[in-house]
Amino acid sequence: MAYFNHAFRKTFVMSEYVAPGNATTTGALTSGQLSLFNAQTFAPSDVLTPECCQFLVVSGAPYTNDRVGPFHGGYQESIKSKGINPRYVTKVWDGLAHAAQNSILHIGTTAWTVANPPAAGNCCPTFLCGENYHLRVDVKGSPALRMLNHQGYVEVTAYGGCCPDQPDDPLIAPVEVDPASIMIQWATGIWESVVVTGNGPNGRINPAPLLIPVVSFATAGVVDALYYPPGTDAAVLAAAAIQYPAYTIDTWDNYVSTWVLGNGDCAGLSLIGAYEETRFGDCTFQPSDFYETEPVRIYASEVDLTGSPCEFTGICIAHECEGRKANGLGETALRDFILSESYRQNHFATDLRIREITQGNDMLGTGPGQIDRTGLYDRLMVLHSVPRFNNPSGTFDNDQYLVEVLTPLALRGTDRADLVTDLQTILDACGNPCYQQAAEDADACPTPSIPVTA
Repeated sequence: MAYFNHAFRKTFVMSEYVAPGNATTTGALTSGQLSLFNAQTFAPSDVLTPECCQFLVVSGAPYTNDRVGPFHGGYQESIKSKGINPRYVTKVWDGLAHAAQNSILHIGTTAWTVANPPAAGNCCPTFLCGENYHLRVDVKGSPALRMLNHQGYVEVTAYGGCCPDQPDDPLIAPVEVDPASIMIQWATGIWESVVVTGNGPNGRINPAPLLIPVVSFATAGVVDALYYPPGTDAAVLAAAAIQYPAYTIDTWDNYVSTWVLGNGDCAGLSLIGAYEETRFGDCTFQPSDFYETEPVRIYASEVDLTGSPCEFTGICIAHECEGRKANGLGETALRDFILSESYRQNHFATDLRIREITQGNDMLGTGPGQIDRTGLYDRLMVLHSVPRFNNPSGTFDNDQYLVEVLTPLALRGTDRADLVTDLQTILDACGNPCYQQAAEDADACPTPSIPVTA
């Protein structure tokens, strides 16, 4: 084969960057320390000189012991890249991490729809006595499919209550009712749905529902109260009280109506995606374990008795955030590091006792040079090639190598920035300005309008 379009990957975990020009730099790097070395002299102090020489990316190994027996050793050998010729670096780019974002959907009057009025629909519709109001909620995505083997949906009904007796005048118009009572009935039906929350009507609280409904009440159109599901953790209510100190924060089973006919009072319902998967701890971790990356997606519409939404377009429904996958998960970073170390014959054993013997447990954790599965990691990628000047096939081609440096978010503006600067200096000295930033790091919804966690 004359050309192989895959790059051989080498993964490094950096907890501290040791600048090559530092006079105290030595060749002994401890776990998590990373530096750049001259590939000819193996001296880190020579790498930034404008000689355009090959350099190495080197980091200390995470393993505690160099030997696991009386003969076999070498676990603490530093991790090194292939020699990188600055002229043959074809691309340098970022893979910046960001946290996942919940899907948030608003129905009616909420703080978000007041600040961001939807283009269509009435956010303060009139609800009448004697009428039934039907709401269909769909929950889609990988979490729903894995739990249910199909997409999740529920249709809930709210009743406006009995109208006043009017035996002498059946033409009297129906009476308006408190819109919060309709929203609370919808929220209760959703919260007690075994399909989308797993709670059921017995009041049992599922620790990992697919979504959480929160009811808003607006006095004269100004939102001033949030009502959470019964049994909500006190820390969540406290977090909401901090974000909205002027609001009434409670659970909807404690709601006492303050609705006044003709005062312009409104209500709304917010649906917040809240799926959280169950996972094993570090000591029993296996690389084949599944981990979720897709957030649930929530859709809603008011429907008629047949389930058709076509006749009901009056109430406003708007997405604050449609959900966003996380980037740079520790779960992914750990698997990349395990694969890279396996190329060095440092295999991550699936047998727990063999893993302990071969120090596989030293790859994961919160210490220097280890991967925290719950953390987020930025990636710095350096793609370079090594020409084959003597190829048995008789064809001149190149092998591609990809150096991947994983850094926790805390190092983004410090050690990681210093590493990027030094790499840029080396490339510029050889007339190869290939560094480019090709990733986004801004959160789609940096501060959700409805707190659902403490």
